[in-house]
Amino acid sequence: MLEARSVTFGYNGTSKMLLREISVSVAPGDFTMLLGPNGCGKSTVLKLLAGFLSARSGDVRLDGVELKQIPPRERARRIGVVPQEMPPVLDFTVEEMVMMGRNPRLPRLAPPGPEDLAIVGKMLKLLELSALARRPCNRLSGGERQRVLIGAALALEPDYLLMDEPTSALDPAHALRLPAILRSLRHSPGCLITTHNLQLAARFADRILLLGEHGIHDAGTPRDVLVPENIRAVYHCDAEILTDRSGGIVPCLRSPEEQLR
Repeated sequence: MLEARSVTFGYNGTSKMLLREISVSVAPGDFTMLLGPNGCGKSTVLKLLAGFLSARSGDVRLDGVELKQIPPRERARRIGVVPQEMPPVLDFTVEEMVMMGRNPRLPRLAPPGPEDLAIVGKMLKLLELSALARRPCNRLSGGERQRVLIGAALALEPDYLLMDEPTSALDPAHALRLPAILRSLRHSPGCLITTHNLQLAARFADRILLLGEHGIHDAGTPRDVLVPENIRAVYHCDAEILTDRSGGIVPCLRSPEEQLR
């Protein structure tokens, strides 16, 4: 299990705490989505779990061991991270960038072997990037770059996947396809995914963590968490919860103009 236990966090140079006494856990096979408004600390939670940030108090543990005690290379091998944006990549091709995801699993200075090439090829196919394999990443659209970041994380075959708004630049078809891809992975990683897409969370999440001011406002199944009272308290807007043909819930937000009528 990857878990943050009673974690409090604030950036250096300020006494203001962004997160207070929050606890988050991800087990293998989990499919959890982390929701909340801008600036509430969703990305910070992922960075704490990945070991990119250190908590003011509380701790983060991987299988019971404090994350800071685990060698960086082992952490990189076991925890895959998809950031919101791709950093500058010069002229690396799509295939090269996805292959970089395998680096923590390769012996130092060793070239990729047949298994690595096969895994990268599979990820390119799953994410519909095969036709772009030789294209430099700096010539891709935003959605294509996002799929490359996802491909690199999946090629790692980690035990845990921390994904920061991985569908924000994707078109509807690719956004809907991503949960199916994640659930099809043979090693069943534990997934923690931040998103602003309430409909996507309602349809695919096994569990939702709703982050409010300083901490977890509510946690549970989509049907339990995505209720008008919670949406109003956290997002400060009204919502109607509809039901689709399959019995799933569909949150529908009301615009400010509608709320004034």
